[in-house]
Amino acid sequence: MRHEHLLIYGFVLLLVWSASAWDLRQRRIPNFLVLAGAALGLLLQIALAGSGGALSAIYGLLVGLAILMPGYLMGFTGAGDVKLMAAAGTFLGPVGVLQAGLISIVIGGIIGLVFSASALLNKSAISPWGRYRVMVKTLVVTGKPLYISPQEGEVMGRKFPFVVSIAIGTTGWMIWQWPL
Repeated sequence: MRHEHLLIYGFVLLLVWSASAWDLRQRRIPNFLVLAGAALGLLLQIALAGSGGALSAIYGLLVGLAILMPGYLMGFTGAGDVKLMAAAGTFLGPVGVLQAGLISIVIGGIIGLVFSASALLNKSAISPWGRYRVMVKTLVVTGKPLYISPQEGEVMGRKFPFVVSIAIGTTGWMIWQWPL
């Protein structure tokens, strides 16, 4: 692997795992961290690849925004998660951030399934499965989706920091890219 890739990967790993640690402690991702990451990604791309690197960073930022924006608009992720994925895009470029973002979404889905399964194991938790059953039945019978909000105290009503999914997904993408 070229030293330029190691430099880029090192900085993006520092960014996503720092944001994860911050979000786990504070339940928010600070704008200064995301903005510093995006600026560093842009500058690093320019230093390493000139104007082509600048375009790659800008396109990566836009693709990173686009990947998680629907989740933000539907209330599944926070604005900090969207901004972090965009900042990671300045390092990874459009194709890299698309792949890392899709892996992150899959990881987030797995974490969500673990949350749901935990309701089956914890008898004191309010299970989401009855609510899911009604939503699926309504979709099958009427052909129209129905969303029923989680009850107070339901396990799926708790938010988990999606930034952890971003960090795991981005790290996984990097390992997948690593030449063996």
